[in-house]
Amino acid sequence: MKDFIVIGGGIAGLSFGYFINNKATILEKNSTLGGLSRSYDFNGVSYDIGPHIIFSKHEEILKLHTEIIRTNKIKRSNKIFFKNNFIKYPFENDLSSLNEEDKNYCLQEFLNNPYENYNSTNMLQFFLKTFGEGITRLYLQPYNEKIWKYDPGFMDTQMVERIPKPPKEDVIKSANGEETEGYLHQLFFHYPKKGGFQSLIDAYEKLNLSKDNQVLTDIDVQEIVRADNSWIVKTNHGEFEANTLINTAPIHEFSKYFTLPDDILLALNELKFNSIYIVMIQVNKDNLGDNFALYVPNKETIFHRLSKLDFLGKNYNLSDRTTLMAEVTFRPGSYIASLSKEDITKDVINGLVNEGLIDHKDNVLDTQIKYEKYAYVIYDLNHRKNTDKVLNFFHKNKIYNLGRFAQFEYLNTDGVVKNALELSKTLNEDK
Repeated sequence: MKDFIVIGGGIAGLSFGYFINNKATILEKNSTLGGLSRSYDFNGVSYDIGPHIIFSKHEEILKLHTEIIRTNKIKRSNKIFFKNNFIKYPFENDLSSLNEEDKNYCLQEFLNNPYENYNSTNMLQFFLKTFGEGITRLYLQPYNEKIWKYDPGFMDTQMVERIPKPPKEDVIKSANGEETEGYLHQLFFHYPKKGGFQSLIDAYEKLNLSKDNQVLTDIDVQEIVRADNSWIVKTNHGEFEANTLINTAPIHEFSKYFTLPDDILLALNELKFNSIYIVMIQVNKDNLGDNFALYVPNKETIFHRLSKLDFLGKNYNLSDRTTLMAEVTFRPGSYIASLSKEDITKDVINGLVNEGLIDHKDNVLDTQIKYEKYAYVIYDLNHRKNTDKVLNFFHKNKIYNLGRFAQFEYLNTDGVVKNALELSKTLNEDK
């Protein structure tokens, strides 16, 4: 009997399997490992549900990821596409690129901010307190409404409370056209030289196999039962037994294997999330310039972010076309959810034309679209209370949840791996 069964073969499950001292059996329901970090092919260009990037404040994790795969180190080139202008990200670092009215609105409301002495209890209040009315109303509020499909006035501050208030002198410099930088830890990032993020997944798989862990795909979990001091997981490929159960699958899906008390079920059903369409477009000409990603706050345009994958390195370039990725978030049951993939793709292309990012629909050479049910965790005002209640229930029953939708936290790759490392250290000590 192996010591650990891990449900899910994404970055959470595979990194945990590598870090834990004991043997692990990793069970993945799909035919391909990766979860939210898996990659797809579009006419020879690898792409992710993202795209993802490799960066981290945690040197141990960054060092590991840049050692187990070959990467390109890339200087960040992200812009906000606002009123047909490319505004350097973050918004407050490039006020001089706004028209005179918008620039003065942002600067004066930042310098003379009536909200700065108030306590902020939700995301919108935090934006107003930190950045003032101008920056909030022109960019932060519409963009966040667009990506979350939720009113920032009814979202808590967990996502944003770590954002520092920009120094007044930097905002003044930005309004005067002087160069400033925000989020310096993200100024450079790494990306796999080839194969997209799947190459990181593949590397973790090899690390697991090298320590004799089982990594199995096409595993349909049918039942999970407790037997004395072990867990038995019944699947389409037989039964697996272990002392400890680690779940990395979305908590909504994992919970279906258990009979939950009414209060836990109620809390679970209150956990909100967004789904996403990734629309890939290859064009013979674009107007994005030398930029990797554009954040698009315009509510009339269906996508919130557009990425130019050519930026990621030569293996993501095709000689006769440019590959673009548009991201469209939506709530299950919403209007967008009712649209066909064909309609979503048409709306994306129309958005590209209307924003002037391509000249004409005839510029489009090919498209591809992918759907992901679980994309973004929504931090509504009851998120912390409900999440803690659900996770504590499983923890009391000796089940550990790990990963973005297992923990129901908006975790980047490095955050997921950091949590996997910390959990493995705790469990290693327990052994």
